[in-house]
Amino acid sequence: MKRSRPIFFGAILGLVALLLLACISVQAADAPWLYGRIVNVSKSVTSRTKAWVVNTPITEDETVYTISVHVQDKILVGNYTLQPEDVPPPPEWTENYAVRVQLVGDTLYLRAPTASATLHVTQRKTARPMLPITAAEKKLLAEMDAPLSSIIGFSDDGKAGAAAPAPAGPPPPPPAPTTGLVNVRSTPYLSEVFVDGDSMGYTPAKIALPPGKHTFRVEKPGYKSWTKEMMITIGSELTLDATLEKK
Repeated sequence: MKRSRPIFFGAILGLVALLLLACISVQAADAPWLYGRIVNVSKSVTSRTKAWVVNTPITEDETVYTISVHVQDKILVGNYTLQPEDVPPPPEWTENYAVRVQLVGDTLYLRAPTASATLHVTQRKTARPMLPITAAEKKLLAEMDAPLSSIIGFSDDGKAGAAAPAPAGPPPPPPAPTTGLVNVRSTPYLSEVFVDGDSMGYTPAKIALPPGKHTFRVEKPGYKSWTKEMMITIGSELTLDATLEKK
């Protein structure tokens, strides 16, 4: 009897795992594909220390894209970390760009004729009703039969793999910049940076932002919050030094 008890509990755990997987599969199958519109795409670059060599930090940049999508009467905000094999969101993903979306728990799937993405949802906001999708946009979204390049390391059929190869020919010229870059540094190190109320990572950070006035807030437990407003212009590169006072 004592020997059969671990086998019994193992069987129970296996059954529970299968039930959980079945529930997740049913949830994904039942989640409808809806129309949505891109609200904003922002990028933050955070330098993090990989190793130390003779008291010198060896750092690497970690790029995180945050995408806001208007779906019905909600704004869904999600993000993903760009991996070496991934490509960034296409330049067409600007305000009011039409996409198809599927929400499964905290995972948001985006599909468009130019790319696809999978985001981890971090915020859900109530908003006014979304601008209706036009007949031309519906037709374009319905004709997504060509393979899509994936910005998160998944092919168009949802299986892991490399992105579809680019067609032969000379590469297109780089698009004109549409954002400005802000280098945020702080004392003390590794303070959290908020831009317009949204967390953008930890210092030191490089943050690409659309033109206009933005509010920066830098926080760290045990220190007073530090805030400043800055005007960002297209193509600009600014440096922001935040010195936090202890409470």
